[in-house]
Amino acid sequence: MFDWLWQKLGMDAATRQRKAALLQAIELVVDGSDGRLRLLSGYQQRLLPGMQRSLDYLTSLPWQRIEPLELSLRGFATDRRLGLLFANPLSLLLLLKSSPALQSFFLSASQGDDAWAMMSMCRSETARFGMTEHNGEIRSDVAQLVVSFDQHRLMDPSASPEDLQQSVHHRGLTVLVAVIGRRLRLLQQMRLDLQSELEQVQLKLATCGRGSSMVIDATGNDGASRATLPEDEASLRRREVELQQHMQPLATLGELSGILDVVCQVLEQPADFFRIEAETIYLNRMGVRHERQDADDVTALSFEHVVLGQLQPITRAIVPVHINRHALRELEQQFADELASLQQQQQQSGLF
Repeated sequence: MFDWLWQKLGMDAATRQRKAALLQAIELVVDGSDGRLRLLSGYQQRLLPGMQRSLDYLTSLPWQRIEPLELSLRGFATDRRLGLLFANPLSLLLLLKSSPALQSFFLSASQGDDAWAMMSMCRSETARFGMTEHNGEIRSDVAQLVVSFDQHRLMDPSASPEDLQQSVHHRGLTVLVAVIGRRLRLLQQMRLDLQSELEQVQLKLATCGRGSSMVIDATGNDGASRATLPEDEASLRRREVELQQHMQPLATLGELSGILDVVCQVLEQPADFFRIEAETIYLNRMGVRHERQDADDVTALSFEHVVLGQLQPITRAIVPVHINRHALRELEQQFADELASLQQQQQQSGLF
């Protein structure tokens, strides 16, 4: 009878459940940024609107719009995209064998023979001059862009595509927490570097006009990280003003309220710090990029382009993949000798 009243007052079961989920998410953010934020009165209320906005944004992210790639020996032979992502089938096998998450998935008796996962990769592009054919004519010294992928990693192995989709949405909050923590560390390091250089400038200014140009650096910085300072007093004064201006917006990071402001900024504007964009590029079998799909010997490669952070942003290419237990065993049998030899070399070099 009074359900409408409880709902209006925010006291119904669904509203209470949403509020509990928000508060739990806030505590995860605080754990990943700075646990001392709990010392601030009302920190949860301050983070609540941004947390709601971030969770809504993470739910709306268009993950897994691409058909999963089959990571197998047969897939490598029939799907040209795998040849663009891996140097050879052995490198594919090394990824599958070196993934603790995948190994744990297949070791579980409750799991089936198939795993769906997200594969993260670092994409790099190298400019070079090469040869190409145009209308039957061979041209040399043509500017080309070669695309390659490395640092492969498997994430969230799941028993079905639906389970993977749910796991990826949950991972979104974990990634956002990591982005917040990294932003705080980078800003704090910037503040310390600026403070250190300012101290050096002011120390050198103190010696100007005293007949001595020697400055003893008592800041503890080594030569590699020490700033190259101007020699004349006017330039030093200008640099002092510049450093003070750069430090001004970072000064509050020495206080918990300033740290809370940074966390709020990210939560309230999540799209500025965590973006996913669908991207398709066209590559030939040598990894040379083309602008059109109708060029000869070109394969369309689609992936999710993920950008994390603003300061020194991290970018990754993400594709969903499918791994079958028996296909993995086939790869192991095919490359057993090569795998054993490589693992022995890595053990001897201390890398395995």
